[in-house]
Amino acid sequence: MTDWAEYIEQLIRDCADREATADLRTGRVSGTEGDQQAGIEALPTVYRDTQFRSLLEACWAATLDSLHIVWEYEPETFTLSSGVKYLPDFHLTEIGVWLEVKGPGVPRVEKAFELGEMLACGCADLNCTCRWPGGEMVIVGHPPTPMDPWSDEQYSHWPSVAKSKLARRHGGFIHWTSTRRHNSWMTRCSGCARVTWVEGPRLRRCPACGGNPESQLYRDFEHHFEFVRLPWLSGRATQPDAEAA
Repeated sequence: MTDWAEYIEQLIRDCADREATADLRTGRVSGTEGDQQAGIEALPTVYRDTQFRSLLEACWAATLDSLHIVWEYEPETFTLSSGVKYLPDFHLTEIGVWLEVKGPGVPRVEKAFELGEMLACGCADLNCTCRWPGGEMVIVGHPPTPMDPWSDEQYSHWPSVAKSKLARRHGGFIHWTSTRRHNSWMTRCSGCARVTWVEGPRLRRCPACGGNPESQLYRDFEHHFEFVRLPWLSGRATQPDAEAA
């Protein structure tokens, strides 16, 4: 009963988001330049009482929620070292990360890289005692990497129809870039169970609780964390006990 109660509550919230999004988009003509970001339209979208500039941003918010990462949308404007004003998309308050969402070919990622350098600390990696090891990270979030069951040995025994169904329903995988040009990973803290990005001094302690990150680290190309495509926009609402394929 609890699963169904949560499902109905989620469905009601999704319907409210969809209605608010439809009202927001009324009168807007899609198909103009910049309205497509790898299959995710750059149209204003409402998700959980927050108005996003694009569906891609809203999907990133839903993805962060699925990983239990606390976020704020556009909470602070920075004055960069160059004197330019910059408003990042997300602040992940519990893990000390700023996230800028960009579709392919979208310009002005230079601001995110400049902010990444500005927020880095000057401590040596082994001696860093800052609140956020290495300083706050700045990550550029991209459209998801599509799920490809045909090239995954795990699904080699699946019939083609089942693979096609899985590929359609799967949200793809989180795709990101670190602005400091370092190797960066995603992992889960063994202490507080938060999912976080790590690099440099963060490899030694969780930025949220100071505990040790799990030994398993995932690079962007390893496709471990699933991206969330909002089901009420794709026309698919999965019930709690529904199977993946």
